[in-house]
Amino acid sequence: MNTNRVNEMVNKMKSFGKEKYQKDELLTEMFALQREIVELTFNEDHASTADLKIWDVERHLEQLNQDCGNVADKELARFKEGSKTLCNLIKAEVSGNRGEAKAFRTLQFIKSRNLILKNVELSDGERRTELDAVVITPTGITIVEVKNTAKDIFIDENGDYFRTGQFLRWDCNIAQKISLKEELLRQALTGEGVHNTPIKSIVVFTNNRIEVQNKHSGIETCFVSQLAHLIDDYKADEIIADDEMARIGEIIRDAENKEAYQFDFDVVQYKKDFATLMMVLEDASARTEEETERKVIADTNESAWRRVKRFISSRYAGYAGSAAAAAAITLISTAAVVGVRK
Repeated sequence: MNTNRVNEMVNKMKSFGKEKYQKDELLTEMFALQREIVELTFNEDHASTADLKIWDVERHLEQLNQDCGNVADKELARFKEGSKTLCNLIKAEVSGNRGEAKAFRTLQFIKSRNLILKNVELSDGERRTELDAVVITPTGITIVEVKNTAKDIFIDENGDYFRTGQFLRWDCNIAQKISLKEELLRQALTGEGVHNTPIKSIVVFTNNRIEVQNKHSGIETCFVSQLAHLIDDYKADEIIADDEMARIGEIIRDAENKEAYQFDFDVVQYKKDFATLMMVLEDASARTEEETERKVIADTNESAWRRVKRFISSRYAGYAGSAAAAAAITLISTAAVVGVRK
């Protein structure tokens, strides 16, 4: 294997240059990796690489591998497996961001005085969680958990969360997740002397075309169109003053613990798999071109020789000196063979 060529291509890819990333950095890096793969696959003469994606690369390399006699089947399979994982990660991140954006827009329609904090990360040192949104109003605090899914949802009595279809597909125990969010938020507040402020949670679904069955009495669910109205309709024995709302917001901001994590995908191996595949196909393509060129030259010489032979045969036809014709044919034939070998 031409390791120099593989390392050369790997070194051209600058995405994911750090060991750890915060959540809001991941999508940018994944898009950068996709762009590098596309640009290394399609040369500058290609119409445009701006709109090309990983699956365009796969199709192109599949065709190239087929043209080269399937010399890179194993390398192609490894690359496609890594690409599937990467594309699923991009899809999940894009879907989550779109869902959150839709929910955040809806929160603008809350009529009550409010303070909204987005993507709050909390930790107690051992456990950590992310709150998609925290809404502070005069009647209390609402944790908003956003779900953007195209599948129907079933939540059972124990809080287990399933995507439904032909089969039930378990996702998580959402009751435990909500409980952890409320617990860590309460810890942050009580540590600063805020003890009795009501905390509620809502699981909001951004796709109103799905069906949601919720059998858990402790989990409140709604569609995004209902979210602002539900928060406005909450009642409380005591009203939180504006300065106290602002103080609660500051406590939560100060308690935030945005941590960087190692990306749950082996980017180094994926880059190496791609570069190895490209190297194998480049070598195979070069050999195919050389063989084609030699064949074209041989065919051209053969065609030329046949034309010369016909000319000589017709030129000396009917003459007693046919031996001269035979000698001429032999001489030219030898020259043609030497030319082909060269």
